[in-house]
Amino acid sequence: MSPTDHPQKLAVRPSLHFPGTAAAIRAAIRPHRDALAAELDADPHTPALTPEEAAEEETLIARIEAGEGAPEVFVRCFSDKGTGWMKTATITAGIRIDDYLFEAATPVRFGPVRCRPTEKPHQTIKRHIWRVSRSRSMLVVESDVSVVWYDDPRP
Repeated sequence: MSPTDHPQKLAVRPSLHFPGTAAAIRAAIRPHRDALAAELDADPHTPALTPEEAAEEETLIARIEAGEGAPEVFVRCFSDKGTGWMKTATITAGIRIDDYLFEAATPVRFGPVRCRPTEKPHQTIKRHIWRVSRSRSMLVVESDVSVVWYDDPRP
């Protein structure tokens, strides 16, 4: 049987599941915070927020729901500790307000990916998940959402 007799197997590129539009990120803030608070309340080893901290957080969430803050996808990239051959990223979507990123979903981990140790982590991760063609890209966000690439010096 010749190689052309077999149906071509197309590799399906996995996508990163998190909100990618400004409206979806804003809408996901409160449900994510409520789920996170319920999870933290269930853990007896996690200290509860003080009333002042809870009031401050509620004020910031109300400001976000009113339209303040900038939607952002934050990609934190880092190398492995030993040789630097493996690169990994943690990708978070949220709203940046008052120099704090309120997460809209659970962070997604990508990697590890093997590459040259001389290459910066964000260059490797960007090459693997970011494409000009939206149909081929794993990281799909709208143009009104900024993407911040950050090289974390520690693993």
